[in-house]
Amino acid sequence: MYLKNIQIHNYGAIQKINIEFPFNDDGTPKPVVLVGKNGSGKTLLTSSIVDSLIQIKRLEFHSIAEAKDSSYYKAGKKDYIREGQSFSFVRISYALNNDSRLIYNDIASHSPIDTRKTLEHYNINFRHDFNDNGFTKSIDGEAKGIFSKNAILYFPVNRYYNPAWLVERTDPRIETIESYVGQNTDNFIKTNVINSIESWILDVILDSELYEKRVIPAQPFILVEGTYHPYNGTLIGQKEGKNTQIQLLINKVLTTILKSKIPNLASARFGISSKESGRKISVIIRKKGSNTDETIAPTFSHMSSGEAMLVALFCSIIKNFDSVSNEDKLNLTEITGLVIIDEIDLNLHIEYAKKAVPELLRLFPKVQFIITSHSPFFLLGMKDAFNFNYQIISTPDGEIIEESDFEELQTAYSIFIDRFEDIKGNLNILESEIYKSTRALVITEGKTDWKHIKSALLHFQSKGEFTDLDFVFHEYEDASFSDDKLNNFLTNVAQVSNNKKIIGIFDRDEGNGRKYSRNRINMLGNNVYAITIPQPEHRSYHDGICIEFMYKDKDLFKQNKDGRRLYTSSQFNDHGRLFQDTQVGVQNHNKIKGKNNQKHDNIIDSEVINISGDSLAMSKNDFANAVLSQDDEFKDLDFSAFKELFEIISDIIIK
Repeated sequence: MYLKNIQIHNYGAIQKINIEFPFNDDGTPKPVVLVGKNGSGKTLLTSSIVDSLIQIKRLEFHSIAEAKDSSYYKAGKKDYIREGQSFSFVRISYALNNDSRLIYNDIASHSPIDTRKTLEHYNINFRHDFNDNGFTKSIDGEAKGIFSKNAILYFPVNRYYNPAWLVERTDPRIETIESYVGQNTDNFIKTNVINSIESWILDVILDSELYEKRVIPAQPFILVEGTYHPYNGTLIGQKEGKNTQIQLLINKVLTTILKSKIPNLASARFGISSKESGRKISVIIRKKGSNTDETIAPTFSHMSSGEAMLVALFCSIIKNFDSVSNEDKLNLTEITGLVIIDEIDLNLHIEYAKKAVPELLRLFPKVQFIITSHSPFFLLGMKDAFNFNYQIISTPDGEIIEESDFEELQTAYSIFIDRFEDIKGNLNILESEIYKSTRALVITEGKTDWKHIKSALLHFQSKGEFTDLDFVFHEYEDASFSDDKLNNFLTNVAQVSNNKKIIGIFDRDEGNGRKYSRNRINMLGNNVYAITIPQPEHRSYHDGICIEFMYKDKDLFKQNKDGRRLYTSSQFNDHGRLFQDTQVGVQNHNKIKGKNNQKHDNIIDSEVINISGDSLAMSKNDFANAVLSQDDEFKDLDFSAFKELFEIISDIIIK
């Protein structure tokens, strides 16, 4: 049985949709992914499908586990009728193996008589009391045997169990279920799936070991006093049987999941843990090129939550089909059914959502998957795995969309681009001739820092010091690397192998610089390092210096040929007036607010004017250029505070 069509009118957020569910040329169903914002109707749509399945199941069993007695799974409420409309209408069609149809109708109305006339062309079998209460649910068609031939499962958001460390967790290994004629105890709404699937996998492995080993008669011989004597014996052959086959399918699911985390994985399987661990299942892998097994999870609870969730979800499909199938052998490609998964990417890492889940869906080509998701990464993975053999439907309009039209994907893309566009441009550094060389690369925070450090290095090398330091600067003139951007750049580059050392140098006045100042050298991985400029003795009082404070005041306040210079916030009073000359002030008092003290001293390089309105400040870039070019006014500077910085760089390069 497959879902063929769903029509919804005036129901909650959904005004009108008519979805024809897609199939491949060979008749196998294409996965369908429902996307949309919260409140757009995804849950109402899936709950209607689940309610229809429960009503179909009631036609065959007088007692079912999904809903007690005659109660409904989804209660009819006129509150769900869209404002301004007189009725809501849900109609779901299923195609059966014999080409017949099953049709479910769910109607609520403020004006039952008028609604009957509006919908009369559907030939709906209305309940006798519809005119009185305005509610009706009906099933048209023969439903016998549907739930005994197909894997039909619904995984709601609350499908997973409580953490293993909770005291009230029960042991799922022994379960007794009594069945009676007309009664069905298998609830296709799956909650607590991890506990139940753990118990089932253990049963499968034990039954395979205990009952499906082939015992082959053999005639062994034993050497006694130089003569071989025959005695009766047996050999254990390869296991055969349904549980052994199921075990292979389970291991295939497990291998598919773990390949997302272990690229060189050859195979993975479930085994049985030691008696000390309580005879639970363990996870054993073998990597490509290896002849030995490795236990990566001594018990099921040692798996990551994402891995356990995926095992439980997809093995539940095998478990359900095993319970209804009369086949001696099972094959994933032959399992038929309908599986609804709400928020399939729930609690999953990006890699599992993008790589593992689409590959797991591909293992079950004859299962119709109806899925809701908010994950752009899952959709990108579906595109890679299925190409055009799946469909994305956007709620509340029921529009068929492409991955690029998915609003969450656009939002995520915008966040990444807005955040890293400038860094992406700077990644050209890695492709430049500078990066291709074997010399270490130094990248500074701020476009002036490299100029000061380069000037200091030239000064020391002219005196015969640090002549063995072999590195190049990333020399840039734009605003490429702030504290945050430099940190993002370094942490991204540290994720890939580098054949040379990359050193990022931070000031001490912002977040990442303060963080890295706690250690002399910070190793970020793959030959990438982060350091901060050292705190010179003459600034020991300061809470967090920038590069200009490496100079002593006599050099910091030098004037250029135009009479301009740098100022610091501690040189001004609360009114923004220069202590030494009250006719000089800062136009914007906020520049010095809270910083006109030595501990929080800050460089002021603009908006300093005299009583005539003349600009007196020199920009930090002009100051750096004057130092680097050794302008007459900026010769013979004291670079002693930079010496410790070069000692740190030297220690990194020679490691």
